[in-house]
Amino acid sequence: MPKDDMPKKFPKIVIDALAEDNGHNEEAILLVEAMRKERESTLYSDLIFTLTHLHFKEHEARHHWEEILKHKVAMSLDLKRNVGVRVAILDYFTNMHQKIDNPKIIELDLYEQTLLSSVTDGLTGLYNHRFFHDRLEEETERARRYKTPLSVVLYDIDDFKVYNDTNGHIAGDVLLLEASKLIRKTVRRSDIPSRYGGDEMGIILPHTDKAGAYIISDRIRERVYSHHFPNQEILPLGQVSMSGGVATFPMDAADKTTLIEAADHALYQSKESGKNRVIQFNPLFQESESKHPAPKAKTARAPRARKKAKK
Repeated sequence: MPKDDMPKKFPKIVIDALAEDNGHNEEAILLVEAMRKERESTLYSDLIFTLTHLHFKEHEARHHWEEILKHKVAMSLDLKRNVGVRVAILDYFTNMHQKIDNPKIIELDLYEQTLLSSVTDGLTGLYNHRFFHDRLEEETERARRYKTPLSVVLYDIDDFKVYNDTNGHIAGDVLLLEASKLIRKTVRRSDIPSRYGGDEMGIILPHTDKAGAYIISDRIRERVYSHHFPNQEILPLGQVSMSGGVATFPMDAADKTTLIEAADHALYQSKESGKNRVIQFNPLFQESESKHPAPKAKTARAPRARKKAKK
């Protein structure tokens, strides 16, 4: 899982440099400038979130940070010693702006480990279902505000039940873990890979149009298909494969919910078309399903009921 994605961690040297706590440090200056370029629209909101777990819009976060630095200087003059930025930020949000009512002291590394465990799936190490939805909500609003594309891909491991029932649940868990490792190795640092439920994976692809999303998602499919899993020969295709569906905001959907539904329809089409493929959403899918409903023995499928991920 790309760790720099949640929350975006700032090395201590960078926090000190931004707070002007470590004097003129060439390494810190270079790191700060690199982060300014990488996180142009989220630098200060990421920084304050790292230190306080408080969410602010970027312009609000920058204003608070500038006020915190002023407050740090004033406290240092009053106490006649250098006051670290952590002390200043605690006093600022506890006593001046009362954003923190009951502060607790905890090592940042321990806090991050605790926070990470609450948003990741225990088996695969991917983000969990809840985080996927929370983050997709944020990314959709960001894409709407800045008029940038946002894509989602949903995957389903083909014939997973056959593999699980034949080889046993432990082997099934190993398959999920290995497939998840391949996904993490293939996605970009900005992507958000998640275990959506059971044998389903979902990936949020910020700043990615439909063509780009297809390239990335099919690369992941191919990487899983070319990997050797134990006793995969018992599967109908002779090896482990995944089917995927891609949808893009705002081309295919107006909000988070319809974006997931569109990706789910595309996933269904990839299953119906023979599996082991990625299909991009096409609104004709839905029209075809509504005009030509399947017989009762094979009821037409709305977005499927989701299986809960194993913890």
